[in-house]
Amino acid sequence: MLVFDLAILLIIIHFAIPALYYLYIKNKKLDIKPENKEVIDVSIIIPTYNESDKIKEKIINLLQSYPINHMEVILVDSSDDNTAEIVKSFNIPRLTIIKEKERKGKIFAIKEGIKKATSNIVVITDADALWKDPLINVVSMFSSRVVGAVSCIKKANNDLENSYRNFYNTIRLGESALYSTPIFHGELTAFRKDIIKPDELPNVGADDSMIATLTTLKGYRAICIDNMRAIELAPKGIDYITWKMRRGSHLIRHFSRFLPKVLKSRNRKFKLVFLQEFYLHLINPWILIIGLILMAISNIFIFSILIFISILLSLLNSNVREILRAWIPNQLFLILSQIFSLRGEVLAWRKERK
Repeated sequence: MLVFDLAILLIIIHFAIPALYYLYIKNKKLDIKPENKEVIDVSIIIPTYNESDKIKEKIINLLQSYPINHMEVILVDSSDDNTAEIVKSFNIPRLTIIKEKERKGKIFAIKEGIKKATSNIVVITDADALWKDPLINVVSMFSSRVVGAVSCIKKANNDLENSYRNFYNTIRLGESALYSTPIFHGELTAFRKDIIKPDELPNVGADDSMIATLTTLKGYRAICIDNMRAIELAPKGIDYITWKMRRGSHLIRHFSRFLPKVLKSRNRKFKLVFLQEFYLHLINPWILIIGLILMAISNIFIFSILIFISILLSLLNSNVREILRAWIPNQLFLILSQIFSLRGEVLAWRKERK
């Protein structure tokens, strides 16, 4: 029974630690209020690769979100379709289009865009992301000098992904209230150009989270706010799996890369947050898998009974069903992402169908 007891203990640990972290952080409120809502100039960078089916809706959404006379749009395009021509048709007064000779990956596009940006507040956004709230909600946060970077919370067009998002949106907001979150979103990442220089950004993935973590290590706060919501498009079928693995592997390498720097940091609040996220992404998934394997080995009959009870509960209780259907697959994706990340940095991925 010793093996079975160990299995039960590991499974309890797997679910208890994130649950306790969630309970600890979910009711924390952001202590930063905008000092004003002044409309200032912003530079908006959109990296694009064959986005002709989505870019029109994106630009319309962008122009509805912020005054056009205070907006500089920088399109960094590696497409072989008519994405750039569609953007040109909008006659945006301050539009810069950078055509890349070859597709090297998002981080290279972002660095080129930052170099061209003329405003101190730089916003990076994905071509397939739509904002549900006005950009002034983000820009106004920079009226506080303690804020160095701001990101959104997000919803997907996929129920499974949203079950996962509901949990992590709460975590992102709680971490922001505690001090800073080390995870930002590509749907909207805004930062001060005088804090983050393009040459400081290594040629790696997870550019959004890298900006958040670098900002915090420099003594500024990197926060997600609840009044800036974005919609992300989640792929379907096999593309959903590769999409999750791509994002997961970038985050895993991000946490591994910055762990030594964060451990040397004197910021205890951010260190707590970063180490918890490191644990959730790199360690906790393995605790579940090892626990389940040990349980199956020790007593296959009891293991089968527990699996049956879990399925029954998931059918009877909608909350349990939502948690299980979101949590368990994402633990498997994180393990696959760790294995995939051993290949090294992959920057120019196959474009998933959304």
